[in-house]
Amino acid sequence: MTQKKRKKKPIWKRYKLVWPAKNENAGSGQTRRVVRRKLRLRKEAIYALLGIVALLCLIFIPRAVQSNNLKKLGYKKPEIQAIREQKLAKTVLDNQYYSPYLASSIVNKTLRTDYIKFYAGMRGDRTLSNDEFLLIQRLREKGYEDTQIINLLVNLKNWEITPLLVFDYQYNEQYYIDDCKSQTGNSPTNFELSGSYFTPYLDTHPVDDPDSIEKLVNKTYYLSEDFVPEQLTGLSNLYAAEGRELAGLAADPFKAMCEGGRSAGVTFYTTSAYRDYASQETVYNSYVTARGEDYANTYSAKAGFSEHQTGLAVDVAATNEDDKKEFKDTNAFRWLSMNCMNYGWILRFPEGKALITGYDYEPWHYRYVGIDVAKAVYEKNLTYDEFYMLYLKPWEEGYKPADDILKATDFRTAAEPEAAETPKAEESPKAS
Repeated sequence: MTQKKRKKKPIWKRYKLVWPAKNENAGSGQTRRVVRRKLRLRKEAIYALLGIVALLCLIFIPRAVQSNNLKKLGYKKPEIQAIREQKLAKTVLDNQYYSPYLASSIVNKTLRTDYIKFYAGMRGDRTLSNDEFLLIQRLREKGYEDTQIINLLVNLKNWEITPLLVFDYQYNEQYYIDDCKSQTGNSPTNFELSGSYFTPYLDTHPVDDPDSIEKLVNKTYYLSEDFVPEQLTGLSNLYAAEGRELAGLAADPFKAMCEGGRSAGVTFYTTSAYRDYASQETVYNSYVTARGEDYANTYSAKAGFSEHQTGLAVDVAATNEDDKKEFKDTNAFRWLSMNCMNYGWILRFPEGKALITGYDYEPWHYRYVGIDVAKAVYEKNLTYDEFYMLYLKPWEEGYKPADDILKATDFRTAAEPEAAETPKAEESPKAS
């Protein structure tokens, strides 16, 4: 006879708790212990589960709230993820930082976190590079607040901002911004304003390094009364008027520049070179006596504030050309304009920059600064005043930028050799 297969009980019945009345072999004490143990295990499991839920809430609810707050600022999902990866959420939310430029910089991992407020402040197509970071630090050093600097960066181009490094500190930068915007004819080579932003000889300082060929001497930085250039060298009558001298470091470069001009068919010489403190005082006072102090300040310098005392400056005149021509119309000037930087000289007071230099256009006045500096000044379309204040002035403690910024903005190509070969001169342009 086929044995009938026994049907299995459901699992919950197979393990059903049996009380003592149905299990006479089990004592009541043992049954209670089993029940308590199982109840205790169930409670522990519930507590553990509640703990996990609480932990997940602590993690994910703030995360969700954070994401929502970042979305309200304008950030999108990939940007929020990048913010979290770079641990920027607290900084961004605490300061309510947002701009499309900041968001893209975070995603692209190009953000410099020490300048994050500036990224957040940028509008339109204004971006930040190492040049802007250098300018920011110089403006901070000058005394400008970050909110002022952001306002300047958003509204103006770098070449409109750099003059502020030379000008007096402007307490209300908006006046300056409005003035710049009203000048429709301004450009990197021509800069004019309606207002006055610099007071000559008001806040004066001794030059940073009297022995450097890069020193800045202007209506703010002065040389002492007893300063005399090292190795004063007399110039031959072939290159200069009788009795003219230059500092030893500038004499040979000036001769080389004169010879370069000769090889291109133009000739010039210096009418004025080194001038000591007493001589400059006489020159300045003669201007004051003849035309008044305002006129004197436009065409001359007070004693100690003249570049001629450095022994690195010359005034030049053309030879073998029409005497009736102004120097700016001569072939000598045209050649110098295109070649002086190759010998380490710069046009010190260029046209359209009188507001910055403090002097009217002087096409005859040249200053020796070294080849690397001269080429950089020419290429950047800056006055030497601006260039020095941006790139060369020693940094005050606490304002020096990071090394990588300084390296990226370093204009120097290589150290100048002690005996550099004479550069090949360009041909002189035809007279117009």
